[in-house]
Amino acid sequence: MKPLPSGNDSLRLMSFCPLCETKYAPAQARVLSEQDDTRLIHATCKKCGSATLALVVEGEAGGSTVGLVTDLSYDDVLRFHRGGRVSTDDVIEAHEGLEAPLAEVLHISPPKRRSRAKVSVASRRAA
Repeated sequence: MKPLPSGNDSLRLMSFCPLCETKYAPAQARVLSEQDDTRLIHATCKKCGSATLALVVEGEAGGSTVGLVTDLSYDDVLRFHRGGRVSTDDVIEAHEGLEAPLAEVLHISPPKRRSRAKVSVASRRAA
């Protein structure tokens, strides 16, 4: 876990929770990665518990932030960030998995349907 250094401009660029508008404390924001003037930051709101993932870019003319609310924890984001690249084959496999019936994906037999006896319209009227 790498906390933001005190006095850091990155936290100023993402200073409030986007859901409840509570001000973030420096200890709530952690740097996932850093390259030159760009940081990937994860922050968790102490009031509402929501998490924000933000890409913060600081330059000579000022700073810019692109963020999103997420349900991923810091550890989840770190695991995905360090993970391998997604290949074209991975995407095709996921797509095919979503198209297939659940029983086929889980390699189980679908439940057997009970046969229903056909009731004629005439027998319904008689009842």
